[in-house]
Amino acid sequence: MTTYLLGSGAVVASGAGAKAANLDRAMAAGMHVPAGFVVPDAVEIAGLSARLTGLGPVVAVRSAFSAEDGNNSAMAGRFDTELGIPANETDVAAAVERVRVSGEAVPSARRDVLVMEMVAAERAGVLFTEQQFEDDLVNVVSGLAESLVSGTEAGDELRLAKLRWKERPASDLPPWQRRLAELMRDVRKEFGEGEWDIEWADDGQVCWLVQIRPITAAPRRNETFTIANHKEILPELPSVFMASVVESSSHDLMSFYRDIDPDLPVDRPFIESFAGRPYINLSQLTDLLRRIGLPTSLLADSLGGEPELLVGINPLRLVRSGPTLIKLGLAQLGSAKAARIAEADIAEAATGPFADFASTIDALRYCYVELVTQMSSLATAMTGPVAVLRSLGTLEGHLSSQRTPGTRMLDELAPMAELARRDAGVRAELEAGRLPTDPAFHKLWDRWLADHGHRGVFESDVARPRFSELPAPIIASILTYTDRTTPGAGRRSVRLIATAPIWFFARRPMAAREQIRWSAMRSFGVLRSRLLELANDAVADGRLSEADAVWDLTIEELISLDRGGVMSAGELAERRQLIAERAEMRLPDLVRRFDDLAVLTGLRDANNESSFTGVSLTSGTVTGVALRAGEPPTGLPEGFNKETTILVARSVDAGWVPSFSQVAGVAVEIGGDLSHGSIILRELGIPAITNIGAIGSSINTGDAVVLDAGAGRLELTEEDADA
Repeated sequence: MTTYLLGSGAVVASGAGAKAANLDRAMAAGMHVPAGFVVPDAVEIAGLSARLTGLGPVVAVRSAFSAEDGNNSAMAGRFDTELGIPANETDVAAAVERVRVSGEAVPSARRDVLVMEMVAAERAGVLFTEQQFEDDLVNVVSGLAESLVSGTEAGDELRLAKLRWKERPASDLPPWQRRLAELMRDVRKEFGEGEWDIEWADDGQVCWLVQIRPITAAPRRNETFTIANHKEILPELPSVFMASVVESSSHDLMSFYRDIDPDLPVDRPFIESFAGRPYINLSQLTDLLRRIGLPTSLLADSLGGEPELLVGINPLRLVRSGPTLIKLGLAQLGSAKAARIAEADIAEAATGPFADFASTIDALRYCYVELVTQMSSLATAMTGPVAVLRSLGTLEGHLSSQRTPGTRMLDELAPMAELARRDAGVRAELEAGRLPTDPAFHKLWDRWLADHGHRGVFESDVARPRFSELPAPIIASILTYTDRTTPGAGRRSVRLIATAPIWFFARRPMAAREQIRWSAMRSFGVLRSRLLELANDAVADGRLSEADAVWDLTIEELISLDRGGVMSAGELAERRQLIAERAEMRLPDLVRRFDDLAVLTGLRDANNESSFTGVSLTSGTVTGVALRAGEPPTGLPEGFNKETTILVARSVDAGWVPSFSQVAGVAVEIGGDLSHGSIILRELGIPAITNIGAIGSSINTGDAVVLDAGAGRLELTEEDADA
C-alpha cells in the first residue's frame, strides 16, 4: 500500500490536508513531531505492519481530512480521534476505518487519516499564537490534553513570552515552559508570524508538536486596561456622551503608531469601557514596546499608573527595529512642527456650519483624535530627554523657568488680584462670589476670558462647563493668588547650563503639547455650544425632554434624533438611574477584561496604608492637613488655611490650576512626568508628588499628613488633625 511518512516531504507533495501537511513540513524543518504516517483516503487499509514498526506500543489515529484546519473553518472536534490504539495492523486498521466513517456526513475531497506515535506526556495542552500579542496564550493539563480539547477540563492558563530569532527563554521559567517557548520560536520561523492554534505535549525531556492549524476563532484574552491618562483628563465618571466619543475613536487613536510601522499590531481594541469609564488597553501598549525592544517602564513614566509587566531593553529587537526607530526618531524631531499644523486643522474643523448632531459629532471626533494623536507623538519625543534631565536632577530647575498656557492661566490672574488688594469694594464683591462691577476689573476679566475662558475642570469632557460659564473657581483663585515664581528661577546653575541642550529637546515638544491642548479646548468649547443649540432645537420639537440630556446619550442615540428618533422622559429617567448607579462604583486604575467590577469597587476602598510613595515633581516639605477632592474645590473648607492645606486628588490637569493657588502642596494618585498636571505643578514650583497609587479610605479630608515632595512621599501622621 502507499502511505506517506511524516517528515519526508511526501505528505505535502501528495496534496494531503492541512493537518498532515503542516506536521510533515514541521518535522522536515527539524521540529519535534511524533513519528507517524498518513493513510490516504483512496488506499485500502492493509499492509500497515511495516509502517507501525518502531512507533512504540500505542499510537493515535486522527483525522487529516481536507475539509479540516482551513483558514476559515477548523471543524475542530467534528471527526473522531482514537487514542491509545495498540500498534498492530488489525487494531490500527479498524481505528483508521472508524475515523474515516466519522467524516461521511461532511462532504470532503479527501479523508486521509494520520497515525502517530503516542507521546508519554507529563503535560500537554493547546497554545494560541497571534501576531497582535507578544505572549502566547497557553492552556495546560497534566498528562494528555484530550480532556482539555474535548472541554471536560479547563486546565491552567498562562502567558508565555514569544521568542524570536536567536532569543533564549528566561532562565527562571520551568523547564517545560522553556522547551515550549523554543518550540514556538521554531514554529514561527518556519510558518511565519501567523495566527496559529497549536497542540503540544511534553514528556519531561522533549516538547512535541502534535498539531498546527490556523486560528479561525481567536480567544478573547483577559487583557489589562488602565484609566491613565483618562484619569487625568476626564472626571471620575465621564458623561455618557464623551465616553462614547472616546470609545468610538478607539481604532483611529492608534494611527500614530500605524503610520510609523504598518506592520505593528494595532488592531486590538485600544479603548474599552468599564461601568461607563473608557479605559486604555495597557496590554496593547506594553506589547508595542516589547515588540520594538524598548523597556515597558516608559509607560508608567509617561502615562502614570503601574506597568502591566516590567520588561527591560531587548538589544536584539532594538537592532531589528532599526527602521521603525529611525522613523520614530524623525517623527519626534518634527513633532512640534506637526503639532502646529494639527492645531490649525483642529481650529478649522470646529468652524462648521453644523446642521445636525452627526456632523457636529464627526467634527468633535476628528478634533479629539487629532489632539490625542499629536499629544502621543509629542509625549514620545519628550520621554527620553525628560528621563535624562530627571536622572541628572535638573528637570525641576528647567521647568521652573518655563510658562505654558496652563501656568499662564494662573499667572495672568495677578493684575486682578492686585486690584482686589487695593480696592476694598472689588474684594468685597469677590468674597461674595460675584464678579465686581468695577470697569477696570472688567477690562482685565474680559482679557483673561478671551485667553482662558474656554478652559475648564476636566475640560476634555465637552459635557463639563467652561470657566466662562462657571467662573466660581477663578473668583476664589483671585482672592488667594500668590506669585508662584520659584525663588532663584532666573539664576542658572552650572548644572542647568550644562544640560541646556538636553532641555532644548524636551522643552519644544513639551510647550507644543500644552499649546495644542489649549487650542483644542477652544474648538471643544465651540462644539459644546453647538451641541447645546441642537439639543434646544430637539427639545422644541419634542425629540428630547431637556437640553442637558444631550450629555446622557451616546453618539448613536443622538444621531438617531437627527432621523426623527425620540428620547422620552421615561427613558431619560432610566438612563440617569444607571448613571447614578455607576457613579457609586469606585473602580481601580487597573482593570482586567473579565474582572468582577462589583468586587473591585470594594477592594479599592479597602486600602489602609499610612504611607504612600510616588514620583517626585518638585522639592519641599509641607506638614499640614489633607484636603481630599475628586473635583477642584472652589474654596477651602472652614478651618483650613492655605499655608497648611495639602490637596490630595485622584488626578489633576489644567482645570485644577485655580485650586493650586489655594494650597501649600499637592499629592496626586495617578500621573507621570509628562502628564499635563505634572508639568504645570513643576512650572509653578508647588511641593508636589504624583503616581502615589489608589489611596482608598486611608487618607481623608482633615487627616494630619506630611508631604515630603523631594522624597516623593505622603504620610499619615499620629497628630491630632483638629490641632
